[in-house]
Amino acid sequence: MRESQTVRAVVAFGLSLLILAGCASDRPVPLDSNLPLYMQLGYDPSGKLVTTYKVGNPYQVAGLWYYPAEDFGYREEGIASWYGPNFHGKRTANGEVYDMDAMTAAHKTLPIPSVVEVTNLENGRSIKLRINDRGPFVEGRIIDLSRRAAERLDVIRSGTARVRVVLVPEDSLTLKNLALDARGQPPITEMPTVVASPRGPVVAEALTPPVAIVTTPLVVPVPTPPVPTPSLPTITSTPLAPPPETSSATTSVSPAVPVASTQSGIYVQAGAFTDINNARRLEAQLSGVGNIIVAMADIGGRVFHRVRIGPMFDIAAAQLLLSDMLLQGYNGARIVEE
Repeated sequence: MRESQTVRAVVAFGLSLLILAGCASDRPVPLDSNLPLYMQLGYDPSGKLVTTYKVGNPYQVAGLWYYPAEDFGYREEGIASWYGPNFHGKRTANGEVYDMDAMTAAHKTLPIPSVVEVTNLENGRSIKLRINDRGPFVEGRIIDLSRRAAERLDVIRSGTARVRVVLVPEDSLTLKNLALDARGQPPITEMPTVVASPRGPVVAEALTPPVAIVTTPLVVPVPTPPVPTPSLPTITSTPLAPPPETSSATTSVSPAVPVASTQSGIYVQAGAFTDINNARRLEAQLSGVGNIIVAMADIGGRVFHRVRIGPMFDIAAAQLLLSDMLLQGYNGARIVEE
């Protein structure tokens, strides 16, 4: 009797080990040579594998604020550049030793690490890269490629190229799980809800309400009743766009604030703020929606920073974008014409 109990106990213990081994094998390990190059983590100067996952706090570079965030719906078009020998061997923002021959890139706000798909809009080439650094801090540039990535996209000779950058949610979540699992934290098992400004699939679901929203004064409802005149609110009148070199408001604001030149067309104004930091925060949230302008306006002696998308020359497109923004919770959004 005792022998049979012992046998059963040994068998049960063996089965438990097999089950645990099977569960462990289902989880990706921090370093797996079978993973693609853009999923290979880097090492710190001591040779230790870097498994840190961080989003980061808002930070300021050259007078501009940047707001890192988990944005699983991130999509943006802009200029890509690359960095190589002068930085090879130095540390990246997450503590790795920069390897210019790895499939990596630097970005100003996406989590580290995360995975993006970069498409060269000039030749159609597309690759996936791991974000492991911060930058580039040059106006108009949205991503800094490693030398190898620049070679794959054929950006080496030109130095820069116009690209589209899209965050890959599944791969980014896998990297996050690798980092958390390596640090003994429970891995995330569900894909986070994609919360993004009006881009991609949001447009398809917001086609019904637009006409009812924008057929009157094209203004978000406010306590005062709408005025049935074709003119827009006074914020769009001529005094709102003084020439930068003569505006008295410009001299009272930090020179880091951009002043957009007046262009005729239709704009969707997302908001207007007296605090430039609030305008910058909204600008960061709307990255990828379109051409975003932060312009100053002197209204009754007060300086406002207006966050606008445009110019657009199609009222229907502006109405559609406005409807999407209202549905996304941007209740201060409205259409203006100049």
